[in-house]
Amino acid sequence: SMLKFNTGIRRLTPTECERLQGFPDDWTRYDDSGNEIADSPRYRMMGNAVTVSVAKWLGERFRGVEEK
Repeated sequence: SMLKFNTGIRRLTPTECERLQGFPDDWTRYDDSGNEIADSPRYRMMGNAVTVSVAKWLGERFRGVEEK
């Protein structure tokens, strides 16, 4: 059986992770066929994603360099 340690720290839900990354709610919930995706791959996708606000900032910086 799995050991469970109560650390008093709650795991973030997939929706909370989506919000932290700047994605809309349920952004990772369904695949392109409309099938629901399990939580584990959703966490992995969000962990590999670039945060929306960071990507926007980088894009603005790159554009500024090109204009000089």
